[in-house]
Amino acid sequence: MSGKFLARVLALSLALFLVACGGSDDSSTPLAGGDGSGNGGGTPDEVANVGSVQLLASPVQIGTSSGATSTLTALVKDPNGILLPGVPVQFSVNNNGTLRVDNPTTDESGTATAILSTSDDARNRTNTVSVSAGGKSDSVEITILGSSISIAGPSAVSLGDSVNYRITLSDGNGDGISNQSVTVTTNTSTVTSSNLTTNDGVVDIQLSAETSGEDVITVSAFSGESRVEATKTISISPESFVFASPAAATEINLNTPQTITLNWESDNVPVDGRTVRFSSTRGTLQPADGLVTLSNGQASVRISSNISGPTTLTATTLDSGLSTERTFEFVAVTANAIDVQATKTQLDLGETTEVLAVVRDQNNNLVKNQLVNFQIIADGSSGNLSSSTGLTDSLGRVSTTYTAGQSISARDGVVIRAAAADNSSVFGTLSMTVARRALRVVIGTGNSTQEPDEASYLKEFVAIVTDANGAPVEGAVVELSVLPVGYAKGFWEDNNLSKFWSRVITSELTPNVHTYCPNEDLNKNGILDAGEDLNQDGILTPTNPATTSVSSLITQSDGSGNFSIKYPQSVCGWVETQITATVRVGGTESVEQYDFALGCLADDLIIADGDPPGGQTSLYGTGSSCFDTE
Repeated sequence: MSGKFLARVLALSLALFLVACGGSDDSSTPLAGGDGSGNGGGTPDEVANVGSVQLLASPVQIGTSSGATSTLTALVKDPNGILLPGVPVQFSVNNNGTLRVDNPTTDESGTATAILSTSDDARNRTNTVSVSAGGKSDSVEITILGSSISIAGPSAVSLGDSVNYRITLSDGNGDGISNQSVTVTTNTSTVTSSNLTTNDGVVDIQLSAETSGEDVITVSAFSGESRVEATKTISISPESFVFASPAAATEINLNTPQTITLNWESDNVPVDGRTVRFSSTRGTLQPADGLVTLSNGQASVRISSNISGPTTLTATTLDSGLSTERTFEFVAVTANAIDVQATKTQLDLGETTEVLAVVRDQNNNLVKNQLVNFQIIADGSSGNLSSSTGLTDSLGRVSTTYTAGQSISARDGVVIRAAAADNSSVFGTLSMTVARRALRVVIGTGNSTQEPDEASYLKEFVAIVTDANGAPVEGAVVELSVLPVGYAKGFWEDNNLSKFWSRVITSELTPNVHTYCPNEDLNKNGILDAGEDLNQDGILTPTNPATTSVSSLITQSDGSGNFSIKYPQSVCGWVETQITATVRVGGTESVEQYDFALGCLADDLIIADGDPPGGQTSLYGTGSSCFDTE
């Protein structure tokens, strides 16, 4: 007993002596659970002697899409190479990178971790991530790559012709980069552009060929190390080979023949006796073979159609290779039926919803330029409409906004009528309900997508239900559904400017505006009803490509419930869906909708690894029209 007591006295005396002498190392840091020697023992008041810090990144190159990430791992060791737990680590990043530090202090394995993401910056660049701990530091460079720019349009035009080109600025996931300045230059021609990308990441320009010979279009975006550039060489023929009439985008009534005239001159002299072939994407030509012999420099063809929609007429010489195009639109003009829909039919007091009328003729063609009158014919809530009239667009659609009043209506007690202005016997109605709702639901997600197997993707979501005061609601039943709202035609392009496939959308609802085609199932009943088959393929396009992990969920104590969306990799990049969450209480319902484009993983778009998921073309075709299957 006396021996142990003596040993303790000697140890305590030695410790006091060391403290009195200032026995410490300025390079050490406080360490919870370590003794400074790397043995992992000791008390929280002791310090760690950091010998080295090593920073690792996985991967060291990521795409420019918002979901691309790299995991940073910092290894902290003592002078003997033993990993140290409990050491605070400082992370930092330059060049507009975004860090999420998950573990700022080393764990039992001596590691601290962080996640690097590109946030909303889609520039190609290099981020340097740095770490420091206990006076030691390290850094690693991560390359962010994948954004590219491309030009789509003809390679040969005639003197005096005006030709449309589309510039697309895309991130590493093939998604358009919006609101970025794009520079366009040519050697000899004149171009017009908006100099800003649209929400789809595109700029449409028109080139006027004013000098014969070879011209080069150069487009670029960003600057410095982030600069992306593309060029396109075009041949401008000295001959003038252009449409004379009618003007581009002319509307042609159904079943009404329209004469289209082409002018061909060489050195300002009309070309005579040569043959031109005409072809069109929609409609019937007269002559049927499209072959017309020029007389005094002009060739004319007649075109008509009994199907509404845009058409592109192409004129091509048989012997010189000259070609030109002009786009027109066939329109139905006589209303026969009106279908009225609303974004929401169950409204809270004062809530708004879009009321949409779709007009068709007797052959189910969509009627354009039809004046439609909207009217409230029953409303126990005393609501109102934002407008009482409007003209239909190319898809036969016209809308107004209904705002619910401050009183509760009977079930289906709000009735909206939409009628053709020139024939009030052609009309449709919509019923809605206005009632106070006790619950609200929102849907959200993160920035990562999983790959559970080689054929599918998985995206995690959360639904949160709150009461009128924003407090979480436990035990609420949330019903879930996911349906497509549109699809795109197009192809994946290898533009030789990056290592990633670049998506090019070719589908158009209106001439020269590339976008998604609408879901044909207008009433979302899963049945091919009359007039819904816009592309005339005999089925609803697109099919439902995505599914929720559960059809309904029950919220936890924090008001949340998790679910996921699973979809085939082959549809990524080409389908946009809408997730709907519905929660009901007291006979009323609250609905939240979340538009979700089915995206691809950047790693699956690496050109060197082979074709993109589903192949190099969209499952729905590569044509420009939403009204066929090309």
